[in-house]
Amino acid sequence: IPTGSEVKTLWIDSERKELREVVRYKPVTISAAWALSSTKSKGVESLGYRFEASNGLPATGIWLKGIANPSNAPITIVLNDKGKKFATDDVENRVNRGEQVLALDLLLTGDDSTQDLPNIWAYPEMLAAEGKRPLGMEAAQLLALAHWMEECAGTKHIRLEVRGMRMQTVALVASALEPGLFSEVSIHDGIPSLGYLLSKPVHYENAADLFCLDLYKDFDLDDIAALAGSSTISYESGAVASQK
Repeated sequence: IPTGSEVKTLWIDSERKELREVVRYKPVTISAAWALSSTKSKGVESLGYRFEASNGLPATGIWLKGIANPSNAPITIVLNDKGKKFATDDVENRVNRGEQVLALDLLLTGDDSTQDLPNIWAYPEMLAAEGKRPLGMEAAQLLALAHWMEECAGTKHIRLEVRGMRMQTVALVASALEPGLFSEVSIHDGIPSLGYLLSKPVHYENAADLFCLDLYKDFDLDDIAALAGSSTISYESGAVASQK
């Protein structure tokens, strides 16, 4: 990563363009958001949603906020490799701080995965065979949902709270593709390098979206984080990278 300001700017522009090509990034928008459930309990309101992106692919989410909190309170989007059902602690922590929280299951995750079906790895494999990259599709969904939240809540202050190596990578790629959209990306239970996939080793079917053709050939996680503009990248043990 270059240190000179002018050289670094040129490097960032070139690397971001290369990343878009590697993950086959195609922007999407949220074409429909169906409210499926609504609850109010112990001072907290929740709305369950089924989202459809402009490419026809789904995501699900739960929007939670304190009833007494202002409608433009800060927003945290919570992602978990195991799905939003396993993100309870992270969600409660942010709601208790007076924030609005959108707990999401992106494509191939949680409620929007095929985890209960045999040969689940075949689905991302078929997408890859068509020339698509699940990692880029998940990042596009995340960016679209962040903009949807901005519009609905009327606030620009959005942060990410992610847990697990899959959502870590999705969050970093999304932050690199649209720098400055997220004020902070807070990562828990992440990995230091994409080399972990090979050294562990990680089975393809357990993280198929991370086996993105040419990604590790051209990038590692620190390179991607360097493209995140003003977003601060922090890890469970504390901030380790601020791209200001």
